[in-house]
Amino acid sequence: MDETKQETALTYTHNPRPFSSPVSFSLKGDRLTVDSGRKVSEVRLDAVEAVRLSFEPGRFGQKAFKTTVRMTDGKTFRFSSLSWRSLVESEQLTREYRAFAQGLCGAIATASPKARFIAGRPYPLWAANAALAGLCLVAMAILVWRALQNNATGLALLGVLFAGICIWQLEPMIRLNRPRPFEAGTLPSELLPPET
Repeated sequence: MDETKQETALTYTHNPRPFSSPVSFSLKGDRLTVDSGRKVSEVRLDAVEAVRLSFEPGRFGQKAFKTTVRMTDGKTFRFSSLSWRSLVESEQLTREYRAFAQGLCGAIATASPKARFIAGRPYPLWAANAALAGLCLVAMAILVWRALQNNATGLALLGVLFAGICIWQLEPMIRLNRPRPFEAGTLPSELLPPET
């Protein structure tokens, strides 16, 4: 008696924004089904042009890792590691996101050998963010220096506090989103939520 193996689907569901409906993804073979609650679309993975992994600082200090898939016709879809329950409450889907991103990249590499796998932000956007972050830090340093020259200790402390917050928020965004290619079988660990 022959036993036929049924291919099981790899699934991922997250709520991309507060007060929105969940979006579900179901990967089976070379097809991906995307269900937004209002519309169900089927994506042929052989039509994928590029996959981009990036880091997005979220609201209220939440970190979000994002996968963006661009098709040859210019359409895109994305999913993130952060699932919102309300305006202030969210959940980091660490294991689920890691498993789905790895499975999807592997399936895309098989179905679309010419697809590009890119880590980080597009270079012009990354360079602009890095330059703006550098300018902000230089401006804060000048503010602190001038405040100390004028014995305005309170203003200097405020400048140091603001610079610390900027570094805390901007440093990972600049460091992790440096544009670079990666192999579909080896996703950059720094652009996946850390395993707990």
